[in-house]
Amino acid sequence: MDGAPLPASIGVLVVGHGTADPLGAGETHCVTAGVAGLLAGVPVELGFLEVIGPTIAEAIDRLAARGCREVVVAPLLLFAAGHAKRDVPEAVTAAAARHGMAVRQADALGCEAAIIALSAARRREACTPLDPVAPEEVVLVVLGRGSSDPTSPAQLQEFVEATLAGELRPRRVEFGFAAAARPRLDEAIAAACDPTDAEVRRIVVQPHLLFRGHVEDQVTAAVAEGRRLRPDLEWVQVPRLGADPLVARAAASRVAEVLRGESLSRQG
Repeated sequence: MDGAPLPASIGVLVVGHGTADPLGAGETHCVTAGVAGLLAGVPVELGFLEVIGPTIAEAIDRLAARGCREVVVAPLLLFAAGHAKRDVPEAVTAAAARHGMAVRQADALGCEAAIIALSAARRREACTPLDPVAPEEVVLVVLGRGSSDPTSPAQLQEFVEATLAGELRPRRVEFGFAAAARPRLDEAIAAACDPTDAEVRRIVVQPHLLFRGHVEDQVTAAVAEGRRLRPDLEWVQVPRLGADPLVARAAASRVAEVLRGESLSRQG
């Protein structure tokens, strides 16, 4: 991160969602190491919101033991929904209070430039080796984890529009969610392979997911069902974002925004 060195009393807590999938957990650790590399000299610890450890409380304890009196929270979450708005702040505030630590929380990754660039690159990489197809013959299906937060669908739509900027637009864009929001994954797949739309030749399914986990398995199953329903179409499944250096750069950028005073999400 550019700029003057931070006071030694400030540490960074990277918060991962948590998953029982060891590959997904490893990807979270890898991104955290990348954040630490970008924030040279700054104490950085990882805490998971659920499922696995270290917990948020344990990570806060480690930062306190390293002499930190203030913590900047960097949630590895794609959008500002229930986890970012409620669960993470509550867990961090409770843990930090035991040490008298001040807390500032960075925004979710959202439409941060590095995440937009990575998502667009993943889509291009998946399609580049294939035979050319005109954009008007392509349906893009973007699938998200889903949330009960009513703003989540609009956040995903805004993000996808940002990834399509400067590109030839596909024939249609369909959206689906694994949980708590509509359309569901199966509904989005069914809409994409509508038999009345005879112009479609390729369906590109892009899960907007950070790390390996059970939602990716749900997406893969939905794509398999789509192939069964419409074997005449070409199906392309785009990989998740994963432990790419751009994810670490996006998280570090969110931390930098807080330290420059650009984020208003302060607690404690």
